[in-house]
Amino acid sequence: MTPQRRTAQKQAVYEALCALDHPSATEVYAYLQGKEPAVSRGTVFRVLSGFTESGRIRRLRLQGGEAHYDFNTSPHAHARCRICGRVWDIEGVPAPRSLPEGFSWEECELEVSGVCAACAAKR
Repeated sequence: MTPQRRTAQKQAVYEALCALDHPSATEVYAYLQGKEPAVSRGTVFRVLSGFTESGRIRRLRLQGGEAHYDFNTSPHAHARCRICGRVWDIEGVPAPRSLPEGFSWEECELEVSGVCAACAAKR
């Protein structure tokens, strides 16, 4: 695999990922409009795809909409508020005991859906 060239657009997307928590591509693009308006929506999608393919970030396929992105690429689960869409990491989820012997657990797609404290307080 050839190393990715460092560009101003990639650096801007990387900085947006650092500033945002589990953002979607739309959220990254909106964030960049205030800082780097020359970065197009298509560029954001291409850079996120490249970061995902290189293993720098993880693409989360959560229920209820658009994919989100996570710097934590180790096996872990996620909690998602079904009202506001915010996503949190759930650490310490044990590997299932029923995995075949010698199976190497690389990724977990477990999602816990519910209502966060902030949204519950608004009800």
